[in-house]
Formats: sequence, C-alpha cells, structure tokens
Amino acid sequence: MTLKELLTGALLQLDRGTDAQTLESWRDKLTRYLNDAMIDLTSELQPRRSDTLTLTDGVLDLANLPRNVVKVIALSRAGTRLPFYYGASTELLRVPAVTDGEVLVTYRYMPPALKVDTDVPELPEWSHGAMIGYAVGRERASGDAGSIASARACFELYNAAKRMMRAHRGELDAYAIENR
Repeated sequence: MTLKELLTGALLQLDRGTDAQTLESWRDKLTRYLNDAMIDLTSELQPRRSDTLTLTDGVLDLANLPRNVVKVIALSRAGTRLPFYYGASTELLRVPAVTDGEVLVTYRYMPPALKVDTDVPELPEWSHGAMIGYAVGRERASGDAGSIASARACFELYNAAKRMMRAHRGELDAYAIENR
C-alpha cells in the first residue's frame, strides 16, 4: 500500500472524510504515527537485504549501502562466506586476509520513513494493515474516555498481529553459527 492508501484507510477507520482537504489536514499527524508503527514492526520483522560493496584495503564502508544498517549478517564472495569484524567505527567492517574487490553484504536495515503519497513501506504487504491499526489507536488514545477504550482495542489487535509476525518467515529451518 502507498502512503496515501494507508492514510485513507486510517481516516476511514476514524470515521473521517477522505477528501483532499481532510487528507491534507491529517497527513502530518497520521504519517508520524505510521512511521512509528513501521519502526516498531521493523524490530519484530527484521527486514534484510543484500547489496554489493567494494572492499578496499581490507575495509568495507557501510555508509555506502543504500539503507541504514542495523546489523551485518554475512559477507560473501563467489558463494564463499567471509569472516569480518567491526573496525574503529560501526560504519567500517574489517575483512582480514581477503583481496580487494566486490563483496556481497547481507544486512538488517531500517526502512526509510514515509514522506510522499507514493512511498510504500519496505515491509511485507501483509503487515501494512497493522500499521493502520496502530495509527488509529494512537489517534483515539488522545480522545475522551470512550475513545480510549476504542484505542485499547486497536492496540490489542495491533499487538496480536505483531505477535504473529516472525522475522525468519520463509527462511531455512537449519542454521549454522558463524563469525563467533
């Protein structure tokens, strides 16, 4: 879902209009709530991706990756795993006894914040409904006593959905501990 679709879904659940003026007046607040939900879900889902970096003098600069790195999971070259350790800063990885060149970096990342109508959260499509529920709950939590009961229900549904999410969904069943 795009940011505009997420905003429209939240406004519909809040019994607000979805015309352009209403959408614009709620945009900043609901976008902030949706981004908060995305950050929270990221800690649960632990999204991963792999990108190529150039190894220079045994050092990889993680700042050159397209996303903000949460944790490097693996380095490989031609299907062979490479050992690594962090250098002087958390943005530098040392790769001992390996010649310079291209290295595939697999890492957990923080998705970029939603800003414009066409932005799509970099989380699985099936988790977008939970983001809407969180935004609705946050808005209702700032209301009167009746709204707070409704907010509690929204948060219970959100937390139930979050408990069902697994970071390892779709991955192998057996793992090897490497880089101890």
